[in-house]
Amino acid sequence: MTAFWIAIALKATLWAALMSVAALVVPAQHPQVRRRFALMGMWGLWLLPWMPLPWQGLATASIGVATDITSQSDFGWPALAAVWACGSIVLLLRVVRDVTAILRLVRQAEKSTLNPGGAVEVRFTADIEGPCMTGWLRPCVLLPLEAASWPEGTLRATLRHECQHARQMDGLHRFCAALVRACFWWNPAMHALCGIYEAESEVCCDEEAAMACSRREYGEMLLAHATQMPQPAFAMSFARRSGLRVRIQRLFHNRRDSRWQLSARWLAALALILSAAVLMASIRVMPPEMAQGNSLKTEAQLRLNANPFPGAP
Repeated sequence: MTAFWIAIALKATLWAALMSVAALVVPAQHPQVRRRFALMGMWGLWLLPWMPLPWQGLATASIGVATDITSQSDFGWPALAAVWACGSIVLLLRVVRDVTAILRLVRQAEKSTLNPGGAVEVRFTADIEGPCMTGWLRPCVLLPLEAASWPEGTLRATLRHECQHARQMDGLHRFCAALVRACFWWNPAMHALCGIYEAESEVCCDEEAAMACSRREYGEMLLAHATQMPQPAFAMSFARRSGLRVRIQRLFHNRRDSRWQLSARWLAALALILSAAVLMASIRVMPPEMAQGNSLKTEAQLRLNANPFPGAP
């Protein structure tokens, strides 16, 4: 069973790496597409490693995971698998703790009369330094107490940014990213994929909020409200200093690729996605007993299909 999970990890790593590259190949002026590719990679990790090909045109390579992989080392692979499991358990417990903390923070925050539209609730709290959004079933925008004295334009742009997070259901997707990072904490491809999703989500919200004012004014708002204070887990911050420089640069990104460069980028991204899907589906990983049963069925089918009189005319 140790080798089975190692094979699953290798297969998931291949998918995450290809989807990360596919998202980055997409032109920077299409953050929504980049974000969707990253989401396909994150959510696909829970399904595609287990799915066979839906068509019969391509041959599949079945990896029958038995004890031959782990038998080469009496200690190495089982020890690595144990470290992986222990690390994931610790991080998953931290996810549970963070969810409990953010629920308590929202419950203790003071309700406001602000109505940004939709089903988004706005609350004030002294426990945060900058605006943020959390939740997906009942999304809530949390504002610091001093936000009540902000200029109307600043407050409108802030709420527009955070409400876009709610419309994109970033609370749910951020929870998925936390689970991916916890389960594959040792894997840089998973962290890169989740990082691409988070960065592109912020750019999408910046694009929406910048429609309420000029891009220069919005960039100045981000700088004015940049915060170094760590935000609560699963809370999408308005202006966290980490990554703020790149966000402001993307606001004023005017570079346009030529037509052939755009075509090459889109074709490369689609080719990477198709390659990742085919590779994920064509390599089937199965437990030892299933692999042995399949090999016996294959041998029996070959015997039945064999010509009993090979030399006959």
